[in-house]
Amino acid sequence: MAREIVRIAQRGSAFRRPRRLAAFAEAHEWVIVSGMMLALSIATTWPLVRDARKALPSDLGDPLLNTFILAWDADRILHGLAGLWNAPFFFPLQDTLALSEHLLGIALFTAPLQWLTRNPVLVYNAAFLGSYVLAGTGMYFLARLLWGRRDAAAIGALAFAFAPYRAVQASHLQVLMSGWMPISLWGLHTYFRTGSRGALAVATTAFVVLGLSNGYFLYFFALPVAVLAAAELARRAVSGPDRTTTPLARSVSDLAIALIAVVVVFAPIAAAYLRAQSTLGLHRSLGELREFSATTADYLKIPPALWLWTSRLASGTAEHSLFPGVFTVGLAVIALSWLRRSPAASATAGDESGRRFLVIVYVVVCAIAAWLTLGPFAPGPYRALIDLMPGFGVLRVPARFMVIVALALAVLASAGAAWILQRLSRRAAFCVAGLVSCAIVLEGYSGPLRMKRFDPSQPGRQRINAWLESGQPGGVLELPISADDPVAITLPYQFNTLLHGHPIVNGYSGHGSVLQNLLGGPGSPLNGTDADIEATIVGLRSIGVRYVVLNEALIARYGQPSSPDPGQFVRTLSQASGQVVDTRHENNTWAWQLAAAPALAPVAFANLSRVTADTFKASASSEPSDIRFAFDNSLVTHWSTIAGQTGSEWIRIAFDRDRDIGCLEFDMGRDHAGEYPRDVVIETVAADGSRRNVFAGSVVTRLIEGIGRDGRSSRARIELPANRARGLWIRQTGRESGAPWTIAELTVWQRH
Repeated sequence: MAREIVRIAQRGSAFRRPRRLAAFAEAHEWVIVSGMMLALSIATTWPLVRDARKALPSDLGDPLLNTFILAWDADRILHGLAGLWNAPFFFPLQDTLALSEHLLGIALFTAPLQWLTRNPVLVYNAAFLGSYVLAGTGMYFLARLLWGRRDAAAIGALAFAFAPYRAVQASHLQVLMSGWMPISLWGLHTYFRTGSRGALAVATTAFVVLGLSNGYFLYFFALPVAVLAAAELARRAVSGPDRTTTPLARSVSDLAIALIAVVVVFAPIAAAYLRAQSTLGLHRSLGELREFSATTADYLKIPPALWLWTSRLASGTAEHSLFPGVFTVGLAVIALSWLRRSPAASATAGDESGRRFLVIVYVVVCAIAAWLTLGPFAPGPYRALIDLMPGFGVLRVPARFMVIVALALAVLASAGAAWILQRLSRRAAFCVAGLVSCAIVLEGYSGPLRMKRFDPSQPGRQRINAWLESGQPGGVLELPISADDPVAITLPYQFNTLLHGHPIVNGYSGHGSVLQNLLGGPGSPLNGTDADIEATIVGLRSIGVRYVVLNEALIARYGQPSSPDPGQFVRTLSQASGQVVDTRHENNTWAWQLAAAPALAPVAFANLSRVTADTFKASASSEPSDIRFAFDNSLVTHWSTIAGQTGSEWIRIAFDRDRDIGCLEFDMGRDHAGEYPRDVVIETVAADGSRRNVFAGSVVTRLIEGIGRDGRSSRARIELPANRARGLWIRQTGRESGAPWTIAELTVWQRH
């Protein structure tokens, strides 16, 4: 790619120098530019380089998650990508990597550094720094190709690499990795100018790597590509072929082949994401899209630490600081001067007409992208894209279309700079370009980069990790468990999987886990009675969990009301019969190896049929008018007691005739896993009104087994002995003041 860039740059240079000096400068220009971008990036991200081995930029949330993912990708690349999608968190779910960005486009370049240093933190920081170099270098060559001036190209490069928007996205490496955009556009522009299929290959490759780095960009970057391609093809259709342009038919066929190549690459990746979405029923609500859509006022909001404009402009939240920069916008406005017709033809690459065409293209891209940042709640095409483009509706942050706005503004800023600088003397142009460059960098500077220390060797866990690594395969439950504090608790657990090699029940990603919500949320059975804890362990064993690790210090520091009492938990496991085969205690950490999975007989559904809701009537002790929602075949609606469980709740079902009820299936839904009935008594009611007790006890074991089997919802199946029932009496006899009894769907099965 670099050689292709140099070759085209040599052919299109607008500067005249002695032949040897020019050849040297052209051949090594990409080295010089990237070296200067590296030096400037080191300065503006200081102290990143100094602390690169044991600290991460911004925070320990998404940066630590992405550090883990890059290390996981590097490991899977060594194994031919086998098992890539089953990342070791949210056990026993499958395709867990598809719950967030896979970052393969970044890992392709960072994996060798991971193998060499075995330091994921250093690898992440190298990628973080490299994103600035890539963005600046890529934009430099694009702007130089379009406008023919190195000084204007340098201004465009700085406007893109150090845009204020990057400061607010410092914790999102995948968003920072936008430098493939100008490289892809460079290849596409070169193809339309020269017909070079090599340049089109560069454009396609850059597009693929961009999409592999950030799934958002696979959709977002399609906008400038589509606008440019449509404009170029339309221009050829109107003006007709000539000696300097590629025939329209060939251009269409070449672009179609490039599109097919992109589809072939992403088809298996799309399949993994669609599989995960279908299995878990994932979607983005309109409420989420509203929260992460921009408003027009957001374009005047800055990141809190933006050095030049702090106290001058209002600060915005993470995804609502879209300030594009005064100098960049000012130069972009000046670029509109190219739209005025001039009788003089340009001596540089492209004539005046060609430059007017390019300015119009990027103004259109900028306007549409800014429109799309407003999301589906503003009049416009966003809702149509959700309907037309598979997977587009899963994207949570419409405001990130700001990356395309920044891309277009940087191109237009370089155009405005070229319009000004070509009208000045060489010395004046040098001074003006230098001053504008400094202003643009300062406008996006947020002061010394905040670094958060994280030791990748995890010294406090070394002995426990070594013990786990030497053990038999199986899942690990780490305590305390919580989805609400990923920085302090969950992400270090997730990072430890790289060291001990076992998948964990815990996890942090773009979506949550029903099992983690059950065990770490309000009303967790781990914070119940000894019997609840034992039933939980049996359920965990049934789904393949072989280890439990409890850190007393973390519970004392970060534990929530749902966290288990360490003393009770240790005592219960030490006294439980047949549950534990080995125990370790290191400092303040306990670890247990559990017995093999118990034999839980599956329900024989081949001999059962569903009892439809039109053949019975149901009533309930609480909210009786809502009990119909428990039988409406929808997990969206639900019946709930509203108040906490007191032990007096009941549901009655009256059938139209005698039936042999074989199984009851309670489904609390994805978001109400902790609102299961604490203790259940099920009685059949005969035609004469007599009752027979057919089940009494906890549903926790079956609930965990059901979550592990399905993953999409919280489902507990209770098999009943042979009976003759005209009705059912289902009573909740446990007490849990912090959680109501909720049923999203109650399915009744009868024997044939």
